[in-house]
Amino acid sequence: MTRKMPPFVTFTTGAQLLIDEGLVESITPDGLRYIAREVEDWPFGNKPDKHPYVMVGNARTMETGKFLAFFKDGPSRGGRGPNKK
Repeated sequence: MTRKMPPFVTFTTGAQLLIDEGLVESITPDGLRYIAREVEDWPFGNKPDKHPYVMVGNARTMETGKFLAFFKDGPSRGGRGPNKK
């Protein structure tokens, strides 16, 4: 059975989703925020070539598909390596 993905993730739910999907062994929401600040090709932001964050209350959310694609398709982005379970 395929797990239904949420349409949007926050930095907190996104970090957990990366772990659940086996893309990293561990990562914290702050680690994910660090990647967002420091990595030039981070796909989200307020620039014309970026996907916009969608504000929900005071939380920035990101489209789940684009978020996961960034981690699946690119080089290793942080966290503690792929989960090889």
